[in-house]
Amino acid sequence: MKKRIKSQLEILVGSKLSNIGRASNLFWLELGEKLSVIRRGRTIELSEYALNIQCSWRITKENKIVVASGDFYSPSSDWNPDKEGFDWDVQGNNKFDEKIEYLMRSIKEPLTVEKIDSDEIGGLTIFLSKGFRLNVFPDISGDDEYSEFWRFFTRGKDSFHFVVTGNGIEKDFN
Repeated sequence: MKKRIKSQLEILVGSKLSNIGRASNLFWLELGEKLSVIRRGRTIELSEYALNIQCSWRITKENKIVVASGDFYSPSSDWNPDKEGFDWDVQGNNKFDEKIEYLMRSIKEPLTVEKIDSDEIGGLTIFLSKGFRLNVFPDISGDDEYSEFWRFFTRGKDSFHFVVTGNGIEKDFN
């Protein structure tokens, strides 16, 4: 599995990280050149590559965790427990939203993918410029249809989805 993952994701080396965010507790990154894509009758700009992560992950710099998957479930620093209940899934409410916004604002130039590494169980490490590193580590033993760890996909005419699950690797062409 390690060789297949590295081989598939090597295309990212040299790509710039253009956007980062979440949909509920799915963490997504967009990398590469911008493309115009038609969605629901509208033209929008998306990056040529996307990585969607549904297992544990963290972004580090040197020996410090900058932001991690557990931050989804912690309130942001401006949350007031006397005024409101904490709903982690509302955009802007959690520590992830706060830290990612700060990270993206504080980086003057987009981060670039320098190197890709992987392991035999679907773990992934993306080495980024300026000393940042994204570690993705599957954290469930499930091997059913709901055990997707992460997926990498391209947009455009030769699009495909490379999906890493508890059952191994799946590859779909769209």
